[in-house]
Formats: sequence, C-alpha cells, structure tokens
Amino acid sequence: MRQIQFFMSADSNTSSTSARNGFGVTALVLAIVGVVFGLVPLTGFIALILGLLSVLFGLLGFGRVRKGLATNKIMTLAGTGLGVVAVALGIWGMTIFFGAVDELDQKLDNLGGSASTVTGEAPAPDAEAAPGSWENPLHPGQALTLPGWDITIHSTTQDATDAVLAENQFNDPPAAGRQFVMADVSATYTGADTGTPWIDLSFRILGSSNNVFGSASADSCGVIPNALSDTGELYPRGTSRGNICISVPAEQLTGANWIVEASFSGEDEVFVSLE
Repeated sequence: MRQIQFFMSADSNTSSTSARNGFGVTALVLAIVGVVFGLVPLTGFIALILGLLSVLFGLLGFGRVRKGLATNKIMTLAGTGLGVVAVALGIWGMTIFFGAVDELDQKLDNLGGSASTVTGEAPAPDAEAAPGSWENPLHPGQALTLPGWDITIHSTTQDATDAVLAENQFNDPPAAGRQFVMADVSATYTGADTGTPWIDLSFRILGSSNNVFGSASADSCGVIPNALSDTGELYPRGTSRGNICISVPAEQLTGANWIVEASFSGEDEVFVSLE
C-alpha cells in the first residue's frame, strides 16, 4: 500500500513540475517565420502580423517563466526579440510597397493626362465648318444639342483655384503648373424617360497641345461650389444648372476647348471654346 502511495506521489510531483514551454516555442517559431517574410517588401503585412503574435506569445511565455511554470527563458527572450525585428521589417516592407504603389498610381495619372491625345495637329479655325466642330467651336452662352439633352456652357473661369479651395478645407491645391478650370453649365432633359446630367453627359477639356483632360484622377478639382454632380434626376423638360471643374496645365489653356458628349458613347462630340 505504501508503495502504491509512493508511486502516485511521484507521478503527481512529476506532473506538477513539468515545464510549460509552449508559449516560448510558439513565439520563437512565429518570429523566425515573420523575419523571413519581412525580408520581402511584398509580404511585409504578413511579417507584421506574425511579429505582433510573436511578441504576444513571448510576453505570455515570460509570465509563465516568472511563475516558475516554464524553463525556456532564453528561447522566450529570443522569440520576443525576433518578433520585434519582424514587426520592424513588416512596417519597412509595407512602407516600400505602398510607396511604390503610390508612385505607380501617380505615373499612371500623369500618363492618363498626356495619353488622351487627339492625333494630328490642331486644325486652323474655319468659320465655314459645322458649328460645334473642332474647327469651329461654339462660344460660351451658345446652346448645343445632344441626344436627349439641350446644354449651355454659360461661362468659364480659367483660374477658379481660390473658389474651389474656399469651398472645402480638405481640398488640395492644383498640382504645380496647373489651374482649376470651372464652368457654369445648364442642362435640359429632352428625352422621353428620365435623365441625370452628371451621369448622362461627359465634359472634358482639349488643351492647346491636343491633350484631353478630365478623365484621370489628377484632373480632379475636389469638392467644388454648386456642383452639377449634386443635381438629381430630371423628367422631360426639367433643367439642372451647376458647375463643372477640371484641373488643366496652365500652358494648355490658350485656345483650349470644352468637349461635351454623351457619356460612354464617344460620338456626337461638341466643342465649346473656353472664351
């Protein structure tokens, strides 16, 4: 009987003194994997997550070491330290990755602003050409007609920067060398169903060097006063009036024209001079 009690007591002592080193081991494994992922900027976010988990398990492991429940103090310390390194590498990698994405986006925007180009040289003004054509653009205040719409560009402010910046404190100023060009536009729906000006109509600017502006994100003005895009749906003979705005290089404004067309059609373009 005493022998049985002795063995039971020995088993109990062995169980109570067995080391619980799982947190420290987990911290070290996660940290090593995190450091490996952190060496590649594309996987920096994975390194960041693994590093944070490693630090968490390392702190839990230290708690067990302090209570005498674990014996792998050095391993836990190494895992926590490498976890911090993995976090740092993850942040570094994400910074490089998102910086590269922003740079690529900016290059694409610049490319979009210069790639939308009308081929050939600008035609000489021709009063005998069809009104509203590239050769004979309409003037501000003259009405134009597109399928389902009667449109008038009443006036154009070639440098509306102050008005745009005053409209919203979060608006950014135009990029260096650019100006915010804003026009006062009215649109009357003449179709049989309903129409929405800012959806059904497209407004762009053809610069003096034959570059088209208004499609790239770099051409945006931000929040503008009395925006045409704030108007709603129209029934037949309903009219909306508001402003449109495009960021355009100042050097391309001399002789520039508005291009007005039905959205997504690419047909029935009508040209209106800025002045």
